Amino acid sequence: MSVTKILFSLVSLSILLYVASNIIIPIETVYYQSLGNNLDIERIETTLSFAKKWQWLGYAILPFVILIRVFYTSIFLFIGVFFTELKIEFEKLFKIALIADFVYVLSGLAKLIILIFFRQVSTLEDLQFQPLSAMELLNSKNIDQIFVYPLSLLNVFELGYFAILAWLLFKLLNESDNERPVKFGHSLKLVTVSYGSGLLLWVLTVMFVTLNLS
Repeated sequence: MSVTKILFSLVSLSILLYVASNIIIPIETVYYQSLGNNLDIERIETTLSFAKKWQWLGYAILPFVILIRVFYTSIFLFIGVFFTELKIEFEKLFKIALIADFVYVLSGLAKLIILIFFRQVSTLEDLQFQPLSAMELLNSKNIDQIFVYPLSLLNVFELGYFAILAWLLFKLLNESDNERPVKFGHSLKLVTVSYGSGLLLWVLTVMFVTLNLS
């Protein structure tokens, strides 16, 4: 399958999931219950009106968010491969990063299912969680805000993303050079060092911004 078709499928599923979330989750009720103690009804209605007016922007931005995320992963994979004796084109790395990104669609679907069937949504804070993450095992009230994102990122889906990315890279490397087969462990190590470095850089950036805004 071509990169264009994979990207189209990924974006379509992501938008469909976004639409389903907006339809199923009673966002108006959530706003009133979350902001009712701090804002008057008119202010809440103004906030809701503004959110609805610019809701289309979320759909427009989503494809670019996906592209940036995939491109970011591909860049660090390419850098990791560049410093080894292995040679592989950036386009192929971009393609496997694109395929691995479907893990985030699965993550979003799991979150939506949990919100519908297993979790009561009454405030905006109830929407800000990552399923099957370390953060869900802890009391958020006792966690410093700066550590919320790293602990949320430590989840089953992120580990699955690492594994799938390593598996796809393992297959790609062996297809590119049949004379020097690469073991899965080597591929996993390469993903951990390359993409892992990019992820660590991103987490530190988010923590730095959170620290300065808090």
